[in-house]
Amino acid sequence: MANDIVRRGNKVVLAKSKALGKPKQVAAAKKHAKKAAKHAAKHAGKKHAKKAAKHVGEKVASSFAGGRREGLLAAFHHMQRASVVISLMEKGTGEDLRDLLERGVKAYESAAKDDDGEQKILCAVGLLRAAEHLSLAGLYAARHKHRQKMGSPAPKWLEEFIAETERRLEKVEGLKRSKGPDLYPVSVELLRQAEDADHDPHLASELAMAAEALCSALENGL
Repeated sequence: MANDIVRRGNKVVLAKSKALGKPKQVAAAKKHAKKAAKHAAKHAGKKHAKKAAKHVGEKVASSFAGGRREGLLAAFHHMQRASVVISLMEKGTGEDLRDLLERGVKAYESAAKDDDGEQKILCAVGLLRAAEHLSLAGLYAARHKHRQKMGSPAPKWLEEFIAETERRLEKVEGLKRSKGPDLYPVSVELLRQAEDADHDPHLASELAMAAEALCSALENGL
């Protein structure tokens, strides 16, 4: 039963990430992201955007608070939580999610060997945090029969979070990168899915936080 839940959930969340490497679909995702950013910014306002930016910044910074050891512990924590969910998946399913976890593990190993690799640690944290949120999103997407139809106490926060992440993604869109060129359109697509999942605040939050985590990794040299 657990295998079925994760398998079905993973299809819902990651199906559209298969568009990687297709210029027309990637361009469409980028175009949508820009429109979504304008729409969200209009409703959030400058004041709310600043608060959202502060929140995102504090969240990312907290992953590395206290230095190298705490950063590696944060990466390890996200890696283990993602591994627990992914381990329930049947062989031959969730290839995209497994690949993301593997890339995060490699980034973690590289950061652990580099005594001065603060950016490497933040990159690993971003990748592994994204894997964790996506694995949880798969579970949320699959539990539609048991979803509690109650309103979220903080819908405004999610709107601001998505808007700020979109603005951050626009800043890294044109950067040259060798390791993560395929993950930019994935993060854009995850934000789109988060907006479309506003009827399910938990699923929307996991998708949005996964997108922000990938954005953080891209900002730190992925």
